[in-house]
Amino acid sequence: MDEGKSFVVTGGSGFFGSQLLAHLAGRGHRLLSIDCLPDDKESRPYAFRQLDIADRVSLREAIAGFGPVDGIFHVAAVLAHDKRNFHRLWRSNVDGTRNVMETASELGIRKVVFTSSNCVFATTYDTAVDESTPVSPIEEYGRTKVAGEEIVGGYAGSVQGVSIRCPTIVGAGRLGLLTILFDFVREGRRMYLVGGGHNRYSFIHAGDLAAACLAAMGSDNCGIYHVGSDGVPTLEQLYADLYHFAGKTPRFVHLPAGPTALAMKVVYDLGLSPLGPYHYRMLAANFVFDNGKLKRDLGWAPTKTNSQMLCEAYKYYVDHRQELLQGTTLSPHRRPAGAGIINLLRLIS
Repeated sequence: MDEGKSFVVTGGSGFFGSQLLAHLAGRGHRLLSIDCLPDDKESRPYAFRQLDIADRVSLREAIAGFGPVDGIFHVAAVLAHDKRNFHRLWRSNVDGTRNVMETASELGIRKVVFTSSNCVFATTYDTAVDESTPVSPIEEYGRTKVAGEEIVGGYAGSVQGVSIRCPTIVGAGRLGLLTILFDFVREGRRMYLVGGGHNRYSFIHAGDLAAACLAAMGSDNCGIYHVGSDGVPTLEQLYADLYHFAGKTPRFVHLPAGPTALAMKVVYDLGLSPLGPYHYRMLAANFVFDNGKLKRDLGWAPTKTNSQMLCEAYKYYVDHRQELLQGTTLSPHRRPAGAGIINLLRLIS
Protein backbone atom coordinates (compact mmCIF):
# COMPACT_ATOMS: atom_id res chain seq x y z
CA MET A 1 0.00 0.00 0.00
CA ASP A 2 1.16 3.56 -0.75
CA GLU A 3 2.76 5.52 2.08
CA GLY A 4 1.07 8.52 3.68
CA LYS A 5 -2.38 7.05 4.30
CA SER A 6 -4.36 7.92 7.44
CA PHE A 7 -5.54 5.06 9.61
CA VAL A 8 -7.25 4.52 12.94
CA VAL A 9 -6.25 1.53 15.10
CA THR A 10 -8.63 0.53 17.88
CA GLY A 11 -7.03 -1.46 20.68
CA GLY A 12 -3.65 0.16 20.06
CA SER A 13 -2.46 -0.37 23.65
CA GLY A 14 -2.84 -4.15 23.40
CA PHE A 15 -0.21 -6.60 22.26
CA PHE A 16 -1.21 -6.88 18.63
CA GLY A 17 -2.47 -3.30 18.43
CA SER A 18 0.94 -1.99 19.47
CA GLN A 19 2.65 -4.30 16.97
CA LEU A 20 0.32 -3.14 14.20
CA LEU A 21 0.96 0.53 15.02
CA ALA A 22 4.72 -0.05 14.76
CA HIS A 23 4.25 -1.88 11.44
CA LEU A 24 2.16 0.98 10.02
CA ALA A 25 4.32 3.79 11.41
CA GLY A 26 7.39 2.18 9.85
CA ARG A 27 5.70 2.51 6.47
CA GLY A 28 5.01 6.23 6.83
CA HIS A 29 1.29 6.18 7.62
CA ARG A 30 -0.48 8.79 9.74
CA LEU A 31 -2.09 7.08 12.71
CA LEU A 32 -4.59 7.49 15.53
CA SER A 33 -4.56 4.88 18.29
CA ILE A 34 -7.71 4.43 20.38
CA ASP A 35 -7.88 2.32 23.52
CA CYS A 36 -9.63 2.27 26.89
CA LEU A 37 -6.22 1.56 28.48
CA PRO A 38 -3.47 4.17 28.64
CA ASP A 39 -0.61 4.17 26.15
CA ASP A 40 2.65 3.37 27.97
CA LYS A 41 5.01 4.67 25.27
CA GLU A 42 7.23 7.57 26.37
CA SER A 43 7.26 8.84 22.78
CA ARG A 44 5.05 7.69 19.95
CA PRO A 45 4.86 8.30 16.18
CA TYR A 46 1.04 8.46 16.29
CA ALA A 47 -1.80 10.31 17.98
CA PHE A 48 -3.56 8.66 20.93
CA ARG A 49 -7.01 8.97 22.46
CA GLN A 50 -8.03 7.04 25.57
CA LEU A 51 -11.71 6.16 25.30
CA ASP A 52 -14.17 3.28 25.29
CA ILE A 53 -15.32 2.29 21.81
CA ALA A 54 -18.69 1.43 23.35
CA ASP A 55 -19.15 5.21 23.73
CA ARG A 56 -20.17 6.02 20.14
CA VAL A 57 -20.24 9.81 20.62
CA SER A 58 -16.67 9.92 21.93
CA LEU A 59 -15.49 7.49 19.26
CA ARG A 60 -17.00 9.54 16.45
CA GLU A 61 -15.62 12.81 17.84
CA ALA A 62 -12.11 11.35 18.11
CA ILE A 63 -12.06 9.97 14.58
CA ALA A 64 -13.72 13.03 13.03
CA GLY A 65 -11.27 15.29 14.86
CA PHE A 66 -8.32 13.32 13.51
CA GLY A 67 -9.26 14.37 10.01
CA PRO A 68 -9.90 12.40 6.80
CA VAL A 69 -9.32 8.69 7.42
CA ASP A 70 -8.58 6.06 4.76
CA GLY A 71 -9.42 3.06 6.92
CA ILE A 72 -9.88 1.61 10.39
CA PHE A 73 -8.07 -1.41 11.80
CA HIS A 74 -10.48 -2.63 14.44
CA VAL A 75 -8.44 -4.91 16.72
CA ALA A 76 -9.84 -3.88 20.11
CA ALA A 77 -11.50 -6.65 22.13
CA VAL A 78 -12.26 -7.58 25.70
CA LEU A 79 -11.05 -11.11 26.41
CA ALA A 80 -13.02 -13.86 28.10
CA HIS A 81 -10.84 -14.21 31.20
CA ASP A 82 -13.55 -12.82 33.50
CA LYS A 83 -16.43 -15.24 33.11
CA ARG A 84 -18.65 -13.13 35.37
CA ASN A 85 -18.51 -10.02 33.20
CA PHE A 86 -20.36 -11.07 30.07
CA HIS A 87 -22.09 -7.68 29.86
CA ARG A 88 -18.74 -5.90 29.44
CA LEU A 89 -17.67 -8.53 26.91
CA TRP A 90 -20.72 -7.93 24.71
CA ARG A 91 -20.71 -4.17 25.24
CA SER A 92 -17.16 -3.82 23.96
CA ASN A 93 -16.90 -6.59 21.39
CA VAL A 94 -20.36 -6.30 19.86
CA ASP A 95 -21.68 -2.79 20.63
CA GLY A 96 -18.17 -1.41 20.13
CA THR A 97 -17.85 -3.10 16.73
CA ARG A 98 -21.24 -1.73 15.70
CA ASN A 99 -20.08 1.75 16.75
CA VAL A 100 -16.89 1.40 14.68
CA MET A 101 -18.86 0.40 11.59
CA GLU A 102 -21.53 3.06 12.10
CA THR A 103 -18.86 5.74 12.55
CA ALA A 104 -17.05 4.57 9.42
CA SER A 105 -20.31 4.72 7.46
CA GLU A 106 -21.21 8.19 8.74
CA LEU A 107 -17.73 9.64 8.06
CA GLY A 108 -17.36 8.04 4.63
CA ILE A 109 -14.43 5.83 5.63
CA ARG A 110 -13.85 3.31 2.84
CA LYS A 111 -12.54 0.24 4.64
CA VAL A 112 -12.58 -1.52 8.02
CA VAL A 113 -10.34 -4.53 8.76
CA PHE A 114 -11.60 -6.44 11.80
CA THR A 115 -9.60 -9.08 13.67
CA SER A 116 -11.85 -11.98 14.58
CA SER A 117 -10.72 -15.21 16.26
CA ASN A 118 -10.38 -18.95 15.89
CA CYS A 119 -12.60 -19.07 19.00
CA VAL A 120 -15.56 -18.98 16.60
CA PHE A 121 -14.71 -22.69 16.30
CA ALA A 122 -14.36 -25.10 19.20
CA THR A 123 -13.87 -28.65 18.03
CA THR A 124 -11.20 -30.81 16.44
CA TYR A 125 -10.76 -31.07 12.66
CA ASP A 126 -8.90 -33.72 10.69
CA THR A 127 -8.21 -31.29 7.84
CA ALA A 128 -7.32 -27.60 7.65
CA VAL A 129 -10.25 -25.31 8.47
CA ASP A 130 -11.25 -22.99 5.61
CA GLU A 131 -13.72 -20.12 5.43
CA SER A 132 -16.62 -22.37 4.40
CA THR A 133 -16.51 -24.34 7.67
CA PRO A 134 -19.58 -23.57 9.84
CA VAL A 135 -18.75 -21.69 13.06
CA SER A 136 -19.30 -23.44 16.40
CA PRO A 137 -18.36 -21.23 19.40
CA ILE A 138 -18.79 -22.70 22.88
CA GLU A 139 -18.15 -19.63 25.05
CA GLU A 140 -19.16 -15.98 25.10
CA TYR A 141 -15.95 -14.59 23.61
CA GLY A 142 -16.36 -16.70 20.48
CA ARG A 143 -20.02 -15.72 20.24
CA THR A 144 -19.11 -12.03 20.41
CA LYS A 145 -16.67 -12.52 17.55
CA VAL A 146 -19.32 -14.23 15.42
CA ALA A 147 -21.62 -11.30 16.14
CA GLY A 148 -18.82 -8.88 15.24
CA GLU A 149 -18.26 -10.60 11.90
CA GLU A 150 -21.97 -10.31 11.12
CA ILE A 151 -21.94 -6.60 11.95
CA VAL A 152 -18.87 -5.95 9.77
CA GLY A 153 -20.45 -7.81 6.85
CA GLY A 154 -23.75 -6.00 7.33
CA TYR A 155 -22.36 -2.65 6.16
CA ALA A 156 -21.41 -3.86 2.68
CA GLY A 157 -23.45 -1.10 1.05
CA SER A 158 -21.41 1.70 2.63
CA VAL A 159 -18.16 0.26 4.05
CA GLN A 160 -15.89 -2.47 2.71
CA GLY A 161 -15.41 -4.86 5.62
CA VAL A 162 -12.84 -7.63 6.06
CA SER A 163 -12.87 -10.03 9.01
CA ILE A 164 -9.58 -11.87 9.58
CA ARG A 165 -9.92 -14.88 11.85
CA CYS A 166 -6.73 -15.16 13.89
CA PRO A 167 -5.35 -18.07 15.89
CA THR A 168 -3.06 -17.39 18.86
CA ILE A 169 -0.95 -14.34 18.00
CA VAL A 170 2.69 -14.80 19.06
CA GLY A 171 5.87 -12.75 18.94
CA ALA A 172 8.19 -10.77 21.18
CA GLY A 173 6.08 -9.20 23.91
CA ARG A 174 3.20 -11.68 23.75
CA LEU A 175 2.68 -12.96 27.28
CA GLY A 176 -0.66 -13.72 28.96
CA LEU A 177 -1.30 -17.45 29.32
CA LEU A 178 1.89 -18.26 27.41
CA THR A 179 3.88 -17.31 30.50
CA ILE A 180 2.55 -20.42 32.25
CA LEU A 181 4.22 -22.51 29.54
CA PHE A 182 7.34 -20.34 29.67
CA ASP A 183 7.79 -20.84 33.42
CA PHE A 184 7.65 -24.63 33.03
CA VAL A 185 10.35 -24.39 30.35
CA ARG A 186 12.47 -21.79 32.13
CA GLU A 187 12.67 -24.00 35.23
CA GLY A 188 13.18 -27.21 33.25
CA ARG A 189 9.98 -28.76 34.61
CA ARG A 190 8.15 -31.72 33.12
CA MET A 191 5.58 -30.66 30.54
CA TYR A 192 2.09 -32.13 30.67
CA LEU A 193 0.47 -32.91 27.32
CA VAL A 194 -3.23 -33.67 27.08
CA GLY A 195 -3.62 -36.72 24.86
CA GLY A 196 -0.72 -38.00 22.81
CA GLY A 197 0.72 -34.59 21.96
CA HIS A 198 0.38 -35.39 18.25
CA ASN A 199 -2.25 -32.75 17.59
CA ARG A 200 -1.43 -29.58 15.66
CA TYR A 201 -2.56 -26.06 16.46
CA SER A 202 -2.16 -22.89 14.36
CA PHE A 203 -0.33 -19.79 15.55
CA ILE A 204 0.33 -16.55 13.67
CA HIS A 205 3.28 -14.21 14.12
CA ALA A 206 2.28 -10.65 15.02
CA GLY A 207 4.33 -9.23 12.15
CA ASP A 208 2.77 -11.63 9.66
CA LEU A 209 -0.71 -10.72 10.88
CA ALA A 210 0.09 -7.01 10.59
CA ALA A 211 1.20 -7.59 6.99
CA ALA A 212 -2.04 -9.48 6.29
CA CYS A 213 -4.13 -6.67 7.77
CA LEU A 214 -2.36 -4.04 5.68
CA ALA A 215 -2.73 -6.16 2.54
CA ALA A 216 -6.47 -6.48 3.26
CA MET A 217 -6.74 -2.73 3.75
CA GLY A 218 -5.15 -2.06 0.36
CA SER A 219 -7.33 -4.55 -1.47
CA ASP A 220 -10.84 -4.23 -2.87
CA ASN A 221 -11.65 -7.69 -1.49
CA CYS A 222 -14.13 -8.05 1.36
CA GLY A 223 -15.43 -10.90 3.47
CA ILE A 224 -13.78 -13.41 5.82
CA TYR A 225 -10.20 -14.70 5.71
CA HIS A 226 -8.29 -17.25 7.75
CA VAL A 227 -4.69 -16.51 8.70
CA GLY A 228 -2.07 -18.83 10.19
CA SER A 229 1.44 -20.18 9.93
CA ASP A 230 2.54 -22.87 7.49
CA GLY A 231 4.03 -26.26 8.33
CA VAL A 232 2.35 -26.50 11.73
CA PRO A 233 4.20 -29.05 13.94
CA THR A 234 2.70 -31.30 16.59
CA LEU A 235 2.46 -29.75 20.05
CA GLU A 236 5.04 -32.21 21.37
CA GLN A 237 7.50 -31.18 18.66
CA LEU A 238 6.74 -27.50 19.24
CA TYR A 239 7.40 -27.75 22.97
CA ALA A 240 10.52 -29.85 22.39
CA ASP A 241 11.85 -27.11 20.10
CA LEU A 242 11.21 -24.54 22.84
CA TYR A 243 12.99 -26.64 25.50
CA HIS A 244 16.00 -27.06 23.23
CA PHE A 245 16.05 -23.32 22.50
CA ALA A 246 16.06 -22.66 26.26
CA GLY A 247 18.91 -25.12 26.77
CA LYS A 248 16.69 -27.57 28.67
CA THR A 249 15.92 -31.25 28.21
CA PRO A 250 12.25 -31.84 27.30
CA ARG A 251 10.39 -34.29 29.54
CA PHE A 252 6.77 -34.99 28.71
CA VAL A 253 3.94 -36.52 30.69
CA HIS A 254 0.92 -37.60 28.62
CA LEU A 255 -2.47 -37.23 30.30
CA PRO A 256 -5.71 -38.91 29.14
CA ALA A 257 -7.80 -36.35 27.26
CA GLY A 258 -11.27 -37.05 28.68
CA PRO A 259 -10.51 -37.15 32.43
CA THR A 260 -8.08 -34.23 32.12
CA ALA A 261 -10.66 -32.02 30.40
CA LEU A 262 -13.19 -32.86 33.12
CA ALA A 263 -10.69 -32.02 35.88
CA MET A 264 -9.79 -28.74 34.14
CA LYS A 265 -13.48 -27.83 33.94
CA VAL A 266 -13.93 -28.44 37.66
CA VAL A 267 -10.97 -26.31 38.75
CA TYR A 268 -11.99 -23.55 36.33
CA ASP A 269 -15.55 -23.52 37.68
CA LEU A 270 -14.08 -23.26 41.18
CA GLY A 271 -12.07 -20.21 40.10
CA LEU A 272 -8.73 -22.02 40.59
CA SER A 273 -7.46 -22.00 37.00
CA PRO A 274 -7.24 -19.38 34.22
CA LEU A 275 -7.83 -22.04 31.53
CA GLY A 276 -11.48 -21.78 30.49
CA PRO A 277 -13.85 -23.85 28.33
CA TYR A 278 -12.09 -23.10 25.04
CA HIS A 279 -8.71 -24.13 26.45
CA TYR A 280 -9.72 -27.42 28.04
CA ARG A 281 -11.82 -28.27 24.99
CA MET A 282 -8.99 -27.61 22.53
CA LEU A 283 -5.79 -28.71 24.29
CA ALA A 284 -5.95 -32.14 22.67
CA ALA A 285 -7.64 -30.98 19.46
CA ASN A 286 -6.33 -30.60 15.93
CA PHE A 287 -6.89 -27.07 14.68
CA VAL A 288 -5.03 -25.70 11.68
CA PHE A 289 -6.30 -22.80 9.58
CA ASP A 290 -6.28 -23.07 5.80
CA ASN A 291 -4.78 -19.73 4.71
CA GLY A 292 -4.98 -20.45 0.99
CA LYS A 293 -7.69 -17.88 0.26
CA LEU A 294 -5.64 -15.12 1.91
CA LYS A 295 -2.60 -16.11 -0.12
CA ARG A 296 -4.53 -16.20 -3.40
CA ASP A 297 -6.51 -12.99 -2.96
CA LEU A 298 -3.93 -10.77 -1.27
CA GLY A 299 -0.56 -12.24 -2.25
CA TRP A 300 0.31 -12.73 1.42
CA ALA A 301 2.47 -15.49 2.93
CA PRO A 302 3.63 -16.16 6.51
CA THR A 303 7.32 -15.73 7.30
CA LYS A 304 7.55 -17.35 10.76
CA THR A 305 6.92 -20.90 11.94
CA ASN A 306 5.23 -21.75 15.23
CA SER A 307 8.59 -22.73 16.73
CA GLN A 308 10.33 -19.53 15.64
CA MET A 309 7.65 -17.23 17.02
CA LEU A 310 7.30 -19.13 20.30
CA CYS A 311 11.04 -19.02 20.90
CA GLU A 312 11.00 -15.29 20.15
CA ALA A 313 8.26 -14.71 22.73
CA TYR A 314 10.04 -16.90 25.28
CA LYS A 315 13.30 -14.95 24.93
CA TYR A 316 11.45 -11.68 25.44
CA TYR A 317 9.82 -13.02 28.60
CA VAL A 318 13.09 -14.27 30.08
CA ASP A 319 14.95 -11.06 29.20
CA HIS A 320 12.25 -8.78 30.67
CA ARG A 321 10.70 -10.99 33.35
CA GLN A 322 11.52 -8.90 36.41
CA GLU A 323 10.15 -5.67 35.01
CA LEU A 324 7.11 -7.45 33.57
CA LEU A 325 6.18 -8.93 36.94
CA GLN A 326 5.95 -5.40 38.34
CA GLY A 327 3.67 -4.06 35.59
CA THR A 328 -0.05 -3.69 36.31
CA THR A 329 -1.51 -1.39 33.64
CA LEU A 330 -0.69 -3.41 30.54
CA SER A 331 -3.32 -5.29 28.55
CA PRO A 332 -3.83 -9.01 29.39
CA HIS A 333 -1.70 -10.25 26.48
CA ARG A 334 1.19 -7.94 27.43
CA ARG A 335 1.55 -9.03 31.06
CA PRO A 336 2.13 -12.43 32.70
CA ALA A 337 -1.04 -14.31 33.56
CA GLY A 338 -1.82 -15.74 36.98
CA ALA A 339 -1.45 -19.52 36.90
CA GLY A 340 -3.74 -20.41 39.81
CA ILE A 341 -3.59 -24.08 40.78
CA ILE A 342 -1.25 -24.75 37.83
CA ASN A 343 1.52 -23.24 39.96
CA LEU A 344 1.20 -26.19 42.30
CA LEU A 345 1.50 -28.59 39.37
CA ARG A 346 4.59 -26.76 38.18
CA LEU A 347 6.27 -26.92 41.58
CA ILE A 348 5.85 -30.67 41.89
CA SER A 349 6.95 -31.40 38.30
